[in-house]
Amino acid sequence: MATQTIQKLWFEPMAGPEMDGFWLEPGAVLLFGRGSQCDIKLLDATVSRKHGQFVSMDEGCFVTDLGSTVGTFVNEEQCEPQAKTPVTTGDVVQIGPWIFRASIRQGAPVAMQTLDDGLDMQSRVQRFTRSDVGNLAQHRLSLLIDCSAEINKADTLHGLGELLVKSAIDGTGFQRAAMLVDSDGDEIDVMAFSDGQSKDASQTTFSRSLLSAASTGDVACLLSGDTAGYGQSIADLNIHSAICCGVMVDNELVAYLYLDARDQERQIQPDAAGFCQALCQMAGLAYANLRRLEMQIEQARLEQDMNAAREAQQLMVPKEVSVGHVFEWGRIFRPGREASGDLLDIIPLSESRMALIVGDVSGKGAGAAILMSAAQSFIHAKINAGCDPAETVTAVNKFVAKRSAMNRFLTLWVGIFDAEAKELTYVDAGHGHWAIRRAGGTSEAPPNPDGFLIGIDANSEYRNATLLVQKGDRIVLFSDGIPEQQTEGDEQFGVERVYDLIAKSPSAEEDVKQLLETVIQWAGSDHLDDDTTIVSFGLVE
Repeated sequence: MATQTIQKLWFEPMAGPEMDGFWLEPGAVLLFGRGSQCDIKLLDATVSRKHGQFVSMDEGCFVTDLGSTVGTFVNEEQCEPQAKTPVTTGDVVQIGPWIFRASIRQGAPVAMQTLDDGLDMQSRVQRFTRSDVGNLAQHRLSLLIDCSAEINKADTLHGLGELLVKSAIDGTGFQRAAMLVDSDGDEIDVMAFSDGQSKDASQTTFSRSLLSAASTGDVACLLSGDTAGYGQSIADLNIHSAICCGVMVDNELVAYLYLDARDQERQIQPDAAGFCQALCQMAGLAYANLRRLEMQIEQARLEQDMNAAREAQQLMVPKEVSVGHVFEWGRIFRPGREASGDLLDIIPLSESRMALIVGDVSGKGAGAAILMSAAQSFIHAKINAGCDPAETVTAVNKFVAKRSAMNRFLTLWVGIFDAEAKELTYVDAGHGHWAIRRAGGTSEAPPNPDGFLIGIDANSEYRNATLLVQKGDRIVLFSDGIPEQQTEGDEQFGVERVYDLIAKSPSAEEDVKQLLETVIQWAGSDHLDDDTTIVSFGLVE
């Protein structure tokens, strides 16, 4: 087909955390990254807050890396920062754990090669606009109305294609018909095909010149080079050996109706071109309605899945835990609009020993929530079986690494408080977001985490670390959304503000309450950029 500048692309996620695909519309600029201001939110630790942007302009579609930490890749080649990298159909774009494939439509049925007949057939291809086609004869309108009723019965895109093909054969006299959509390069996808006896298009070729001529929405006709066998001349009967017409939705080409006679032109109706164009107009309306219905069904299904994931997740969060007279604690757990990947658990082991678990699964949505629930159940069982933090984290790492999807991992903090020994034994597997609040009214930054992320390497080993805690000391753990929360001017809250706030706070409950209120004030909105988990735990003075 003729080369043309592509200004609208569909980006389909092929790998990475679950998410929907998205359109890059003509003239659009789509900012992507982890930040709340991004048009495409990619909530993963490897993605920068303002990672990059997709742009559609007169020259085509482009992706620009805005100086991200890990880079943006097109067809495995890293993009130069701040430079526009062209993207067209068939290209693969990698952003953090996500891989997107660019195309001009959603869905990908069976692909077929087109016949490169540009040199031989170009002079025989003619376009007919709506005014050229003229009006259908009155006796054909009833058949068209019947065909319209059939087309509107379709409840799937495949079904629409089959009904369109059948109606085209019945109403034009052509022996073979197909509904086609553009694919990559010189290929097209066959949505439906019939030659009256078979629905197998594997031995069929389609004229690339004819498809190219019909790509603007006009009717394209391929004139026969030999008129000797015709009862009347081509000019008199408007008979053609092949017809192709575009199916348009909002001035966008979504499919082709392709017909050919294969040396049986005498059976073709004189108004075949006009009949095909009318069919394609009806098919465009039906196509748009089906797409709208599919989106509504998919949205409803996703909302049901999200609601179920949220409900299951809330069951895993400890509501009221008896911590006796030696411990105090406070907590807040607020998932975002999607199901969260945050993990929180408190496990009483005795009157003087208590386990605390905080973690975060990469990504959002039902997949992250399910992995979080599975990991939490596994950890809970290990702790109750008497395992120490290092044994527990080593075991859950093997469990997750062997079972989770690619690019799914956890950060995890597991600690056991012993009030009698005045000691905290813990493992920090890549979490890092916590603070030590001393009884004297000071706060300390924790040691850097020395444990690897959970789920990356099944053979990773973890070691216990110890921290002496006195009466009045508290450990405050929080999700990364707290220090990374931004103002409208993109300034982050930061960990130093967390340390300053908890140093002045009088209790575990106030630690949580004041920190959340301060971050909300900082953001200027109750809707924070990320999931919010805060827990404060310590020894009563």
